[in-house]
Amino acid sequence: MKILIKFCIFFSIFINANTLEYALIKKGIEDNNTLLLIGGIQGDEPGGFLAASIVATDYNITKGSVWVVPNLNFPSIIERSRGTKGDMNRKFAHIDKNDPDYKAVTSIKKLISDPKVALILNLHDGSGFYNDTYINKDINPQKWGSTCIIDQEILSGSTYPDLMSMATRVKDHINKNLLNQSHFYHVKNTHTAKGDIEMLKSLTYYAVTQNKSAFANEASKNLNAEQRTYYHLLAIEEYMRAMGIEFNKPFELNVQNVKKAIEKEIQLSLFDGMFNLNLLDTRANLTYIPLKKGEISYTSSNPLVAVIKENNTYKIQYGNRYVTRLNPQYFEYGKKLDAINVIADGVKIVAKSGDKISVKNSFNIEKINKIRANIIGYNSKNIDESGENVSLKNMINRFSIDKNGKNFRVEFYEISTNKYVGMILVEFE
Repeated sequence: MKILIKFCIFFSIFINANTLEYALIKKGIEDNNTLLLIGGIQGDEPGGFLAASIVATDYNITKGSVWVVPNLNFPSIIERSRGTKGDMNRKFAHIDKNDPDYKAVTSIKKLISDPKVALILNLHDGSGFYNDTYINKDINPQKWGSTCIIDQEILSGSTYPDLMSMATRVKDHINKNLLNQSHFYHVKNTHTAKGDIEMLKSLTYYAVTQNKSAFANEASKNLNAEQRTYYHLLAIEEYMRAMGIEFNKPFELNVQNVKKAIEKEIQLSLFDGMFNLNLLDTRANLTYIPLKKGEISYTSSNPLVAVIKENNTYKIQYGNRYVTRLNPQYFEYGKKLDAINVIADGVKIVAKSGDKISVKNSFNIEKINKIRANIIGYNSKNIDESGENVSLKNMINRFSIDKNGKNFRVEFYEISTNKYVGMILVEFE
């Protein structure tokens, strides 16, 4: 069976060269029992922002309401930094209007204070493993990893006033699903109001001052990214259950499936589908990308994807992971094609610009009036490469967009003007 894959794009980002704003994804049906889930306040803590992005992309909220901000400090995520302009989690008591983080901090404060929000969960990766008594340099009271954090035991008048009981419930749930007993979780009460100078400046304590039930979950930095993400997802799910929020997801929660969710294919669309990429095992550099001059716009199926202009190229990142670099060749754009006929393994498929075709043996692009097809990586004597039967053995491997040499671009241009009018991707099974 031949497959036509149409890209499903969920998150829109419009940027200039140096601006990266956080995404807000609202899931479920809004009510006054909304969970506000935050990741990425510190960009060197991938477990938190990866877990939040998985909830944003893979979880279906069937009862209740969840708002997800997976990349609160997006610039620091891209730079793999705790904070490119200082620690954002120490700017909630006061922030100067000239601070580069001012817009993000003030806008997330408004979300925290929204009457619909009943509980805030901030995701962190902390050092070592917390323990009440000193065991060794990695397991002691000064560490933050493997903890459910509260600022105080009781917050009277909030939706969930018994913070200690809820954090204990989550802690117990995680400890029933440990990967190793050394990862044992504890509840850590910072007693912030009693004078913890640093925590008084934090996001969760700001939420407490707004009479909002607030928690932080700290996975250990001693673990790899998928293990940290696994523990965060355990915590998120139990907080949702405690709130009466119901959900489902397309995988069983274990480390192997979490790794697959982190590394699954991501779709990226530039200029409203004029040029699309699937980001999976992508080559480190892609050349002769047909772009138009001016500010770039893009959408992606994952909110952690960013396209950043660097000199004359565009760097693509997924969180703090470098994906590829686009080296543009500039064209004027014409009207985007909305009907491209492809014969894939003998079966006719009607595609539109940006779609991906799955092919087992060969494909043939039907001729389009006044349009020429350019199959990138296919060596033909003809300027217009439509009407030719093409198989994988005809393709030059280095022109594929993926490292495995299976995905290729087919681009379309007006014959008279050479305006670029769209493309499709062909994936050989």
